[in-house]
Amino acid sequence: MTYIKTGSGWLYLTTVIDLADRKIIGWSFSNDMTAEHTTLKALKMAIAKGM
Repeated sequence: MTYIKTGSGWLYLTTVIDLADRKIIGWSFSNDMTAEHTTLKALKMAIAKGM
């Protein structure tokens, strides 16, 4: 997880990386740091892609 300063405040970026291929397989942008909007959203995307 990392954060990016924008003109309208902070934006949080969470990624899920496949360590075997070193590819990003899930990601999420959020205005807050809640698990529901960051980690869980990125993990659900990775699972949907057939992680």
